[in-house]
Amino acid sequence: MNDSRGVRSSRKWVALRVFLASFAGVPLAGCTSMMASLGGAMPQQLAASGVAARAEVLEVWDTGWTINDNPVVGMKVRVMPNDRQPYEATIEKTMVSRIATWQFQPGTVIPVKFDPQNPSLVAVDYEGSTETKASTGNPYRDEFERVTQVGVGMLPPSGDPQVFLGTGDNAADVTALYENNFSLIGASGVEGGDDLGQAVEFGKEVGAAMVVLYGSFTPAEGSTLEILPYRRRPAKAGVAKASGAGGGVFSNLGNNGRVAVYWGKTRQPILGVVFRPANAGESARAGQGLVVEAVVDGTPAAAAGFATGDVVVAIDGENVGDPLAVPDRLKSLAGRSVRFDLLRGGEKLVLTAELNPAE
Repeated sequence: MNDSRGVRSSRKWVALRVFLASFAGVPLAGCTSMMASLGGAMPQQLAASGVAARAEVLEVWDTGWTINDNPVVGMKVRVMPNDRQPYEATIEKTMVSRIATWQFQPGTVIPVKFDPQNPSLVAVDYEGSTETKASTGNPYRDEFERVTQVGVGMLPPSGDPQVFLGTGDNAADVTALYENNFSLIGASGVEGGDDLGQAVEFGKEVGAAMVVLYGSFTPAEGSTLEILPYRRRPAKAGVAKASGAGGGVFSNLGNNGRVAVYWGKTRQPILGVVFRPANAGESARAGQGLVVEAVVDGTPAAAAGFATGDVVVAIDGENVGDPLAVPDRLKSLAGRSVRFDLLRGGEKLVLTAELNPAE
């Protein structure tokens, strides 16, 4: 059942998009508080007097509810308090941003609060990892959220970053940049912060090849800000778009909000596909697999015919298991002709890609 009522977050409105990418590589988010910024409400008694703890996720299930396209899930967790023995508990319902679902998979550790009088009452503590930081004088440095790249070879910066204004569809911008062999370093979302120089200066600090801006920025006198020139590749005829694909880097940009998104240029990819884990609905239809979010131009994946929305279920005859193991798996196969078993529109498909050598 879909609840169409709007839900506003009390947290920051920036939410970095998470990709499980195979360049080969896996970008992982660097901050739970940002990534989980559209979380479900905590009971008042826990918010006021609950005890903070960590909890390992043991099991996750879909409740069938969504709020603004964000899934409402149930979880079984192992709570690990500081003052007592670990114990298992059930969180019946909590809303998770669809871009943060990877943080709520079995084996991950999340912040929670529990009732000391009734420890079975547990809720996700979306404020739990918030840290107060002293201002550095540059809001783009202060509010930066990094996406750590695992296994992605990033080219060193060559001078000042290029600077562009994003389009009205930041989700399409994300896909277009991945298709053109850029990779997300991170993003900064600020209120105010109209000093373009501060946004660009911080881009130099993080080694960005490109800074894409959203919101109202005033260029230096005598200069102009060009619109991002990259456009998302049209979908292939007959290929369905992946459910949940094409998500943007931020949401709910207010009147005074500004976002700077920092991108690096990547080395030659082994395969050239940006993956994400299949969501609950896709897993029910296709089983465990990785969904293709984007295909990088001029790569083995593009030559082999990979398309957005494909679900990769096996690589070189081995079923896809842990998504985090895929980069090392592809690296071990680099330079070879490799079979990929896919599902496209529910139909089985086999593609063969001539993988690039590992650099």
